Amino acid sequence: LKVEKENGEYVSVDKLSVGTIDQLYLAFRLSIIKEISEEKIPIILDEAFAYYDEKRLENILKYLSEKINNQIIIFTCSHREKDILTQENIHYNFVTI
Repeated sequence: LKVEKENGEYVSVDKLSVGTIDQLYLAFRLSIIKEISEEKIPIILDEAFAYYDEKRLENILKYLSEKINNQIIIFTCSHREKDILTQENIHYNFVTI
């Protein structure tokens, strides 16, 4: 996997941060879901945001809530997601297992 920079130069994915790599793979998974099914299948994310910084996490949670109409289940051991969803007034159901 290679990424094209703004100047047209290509960078190998192994030169990117772990958070950026995770973000690329999430985008890839979301696009695959859109292509393989017209149904609104649930999206399950298990610690998908562990290496995201706070701004990247806030941006992806806003994006998911505004642009993705599937049910999204997030498994995490932190409260970062919950805190941001609450702060941004994004509706969610919180379940402790």
